[in-house]
Amino acid sequence: MCLKLPGKSALRALAALFLIAASAYSINARAQNIYKCGNTYSSTACPEGRALDLSDERTPAQKQQTQAAARQDAQQADTLEKERLALEKAALKQPPSPTSTQHAVTPSKTAPVITQITPKRLKRPGKKPEAFIAEIPGTEKKPKVKKVVKKKQAAVN
Repeated sequence: MCLKLPGKSALRALAALFLIAASAYSINARAQNIYKCGNTYSSTACPEGRALDLSDERTPAQKQQTQAAARQDAQQADTLEKERLALEKAALKQPPSPTSTQHAVTPSKTAPVITQITPKRLKRPGKKPEAFIAEIPGTEKKPKVKKVVKKKQAAVN
């Protein structure tokens, strides 16, 4: 039996066939016990390990709700992908504007607000900032006081 499907459809059909075969095979697989041995988990029993109960305790209604939410998410993802592809295709058809080299972006409801941050200005435009010197608190250098030595004038009497 040879399936001839174009492009992505063939890949999707092959993936679906693989998933069906894998799920049919896993139905016959028996459950294994999992043991917690200290900080590790193992499929073999250990001296101080304890068996863990890993059964799914959800009700059938909860399982259906989860499956419905997963289907809805998949549908929403497909819709968003189609919208994105359509926008990209439309953007490729538009010629670039002669005054701007950047692509025009249409604002959306979720577009972030961009604010311009201006750098701080120096107090005096021509003054360069002083060099930074790290000091340990309490060890400031005291200005040295120069002693003025007065020369004794010799008595010329």
